[in-house]
Amino acid sequence: MSKKWFQLSEQGAGAKRLLLTKYIYQFLGEFPVRIIAFFVTLIVFIKAKEQRRASEKFLKIVNNKFVIISSFIQFLNYANSLVDKFISCLGKLNPERFELSSPEVYKGAFFITTHVGNVEILRSLFQSDKYPNPQRVNVFLQSNACEIFNNFLKTLEIKLNIDVFPVEQINPQVSILISERLKNGEIVFMAGDRVSAQNENRTYTADFLGKKAQFPLGTLKFALMMDVPVYFIVCVSEGKKYKVYTEKFVTDKSRRNEKLQELQLQYVKFLEKHALKYPYQFYNFFDLFEEE
Repeated sequence: MSKKWFQLSEQGAGAKRLLLTKYIYQFLGEFPVRIIAFFVTLIVFIKAKEQRRASEKFLKIVNNKFVIISSFIQFLNYANSLVDKFISCLGKLNPERFELSSPEVYKGAFFITTHVGNVEILRSLFQSDKYPNPQRVNVFLQSNACEIFNNFLKTLEIKLNIDVFPVEQINPQVSILISERLKNGEIVFMAGDRVSAQNENRTYTADFLGKKAQFPLGTLKFALMMDVPVYFIVCVSEGKKYKVYTEKFVTDKSRRNEKLQELQLQYVKFLEKHALKYPYQFYNFFDLFEEE
């Protein structure tokens, strides 16, 4: 039986590695960081058997075939997306690299994100002069990632207008705080395609890529509870550009349960569309699908 994502040790960078990468970037530039990322990816690809199997399974479903180089490309794309995320944190990612599918100004919006592409780097856009009235960004991450990221931010010499919250520690106080911030025009990001370890049984089953898959209910319920505009979003790499695709959740349902069901359908459809279009940028290296 395949393990859940939270039962595995995710192959991510710790705080010390991030700090070392920061110094390498500052003194030697971006290219050496990319070279290091390549060799680290090679090692991780060999060692991370569960993640590699999940990648192989996904790519077989999408392409009806599989070669090992395809999985390595997916891993390498992920490593390069982490480099871009790192550069974004340093304030060095040029906002001109972004292309938005919609000219809409997102103020007081709740974004349900996916693991397609690299949505985290959008802080460089939403807090830049290219975006009207730059807004504070509120991000929810799993606890260990949240701790590593917050500790790394403390080492930076620049001030980022971003707050990071552990998704496992959402309580009434956090809910009230986020609601107030949304009313003040701030932006919230929360992923909708990974089941939480604390809420493993609070899920829904949906048809995804022709198979049954499990998704978390918590993010969707939280988004509806905020009573603000809800959007789905991906940020994908195309050449030297990052293209941002958004879709607004729209429904004529009045009952909360009906809205929740409609939100489930629209979100999974959005995720499926972009996972099919950008399979090598689907960075959920854990088995989403139910055992058959």
